[in-house]
Amino acid sequence: MKFTAATSLVLLAAAGSVAADSILGELGQLGNTLRNKGQEIAACAKASSQLSCQAKYDIPASSSANCCFNGALVEGGKQSGLILSTQFWTTNAKDTENNGPKDSTTIHAVMQKYDPALFAYYQKYFKDLDGDTTDFLAHEYNKHGTCFTTMRPKCQPTLPWISQEDFAVLNYFRQIAHKFQERPTYNYLAAAGILPSATQNYTLAEIQSTLKQAHGATPYVGCNKKGEISEFWFFWHTRGTVNFGQYAPVESTTKSSCPASLRYLPKP
Repeated sequence: MKFTAATSLVLLAAAGSVAADSILGELGQLGNTLRNKGQEIAACAKASSQLSCQAKYDIPASSSANCCFNGALVEGGKQSGLILSTQFWTTNAKDTENNGPKDSTTIHAVMQKYDPALFAYYQKYFKDLDGDTTDFLAHEYNKHGTCFTTMRPKCQPTLPWISQEDFAVLNYFRQIAHKFQERPTYNYLAAAGILPSATQNYTLAEIQSTLKQAHGATPYVGCNKKGEISEFWFFWHTRGTVNFGQYAPVESTTKSSCPASLRYLPKP
C-alpha cells in the first residue's frame, strides 16, 4: 500500500475518532462513578439524619448507607444502634488494686501502637476482676464492637498509615474512654451528697434521680444479691456512626436489680 498525504489524513482522522471514542467512554464511566457516588452521599446523609433504633424508613442491610447509620447487620435483623456505657463499682476484686481508683468507677467495654497514652488510661480504668486489661479489651471488642454496622472495616476511611480494621478498633476505644469521661458517676453522686459509706443506706430513687438529671435519662443501677451497688449503665441512641456520631441519651431498657433501699460501699 502506498501512503499519500490523503491516506495520512484518513489515518489521522480514524485515530482521532478512536481517541475521541476512548475519551468519551472514560468520561461516561467517570460520570457513572460520580453519579453513583452522589447517590451514596445522598443516601448516607438521609440515613444519618435519623436516630438509631428510631429509623423512619428501612435501610437494606446491603446498602452503603449502613456505614453512616447503625442499621441491621443482616436483612430483616434488628437495628444495631443502642449504645451502652457500662461502669463498675468494684469493691471485691481479688487484689484491691484491681478495684480501680477509689473515687471512680471503672470502664466496661492496637492502642499500644497508635495511642500509648490511651492504653495507659485503660490500664488504670479498664480492668477485669483479675486485673487483666489486654485480654479484656480483646473480649470486649469482639463481643460488642462488632455489633454495629458503622464499625465494619469496610466502612472506615482508607488511610496510608493504619488499616481500616485497626482504625475501627482504635476509635472505638477512644469513644468508650470519651463517654466514660463524660459521665463521672462518682462525682455526680458526690455533688448530691451521696458518698460511699459502710453504715449509711441510700434510696434507689434518689440515686436514679441524681443520675437522670446529669445524664438526661435514667440509667440502669445494678446491685449484687446483698443490695450493694455494683454497676451503672448509661444508654444512648446515635445519629451517625458509633465513633464519630451524635449521641442522644435514652432511658434504661433494663429494670434496676437494686432494692428500694441500698448500700453504696467504699472501696477498700
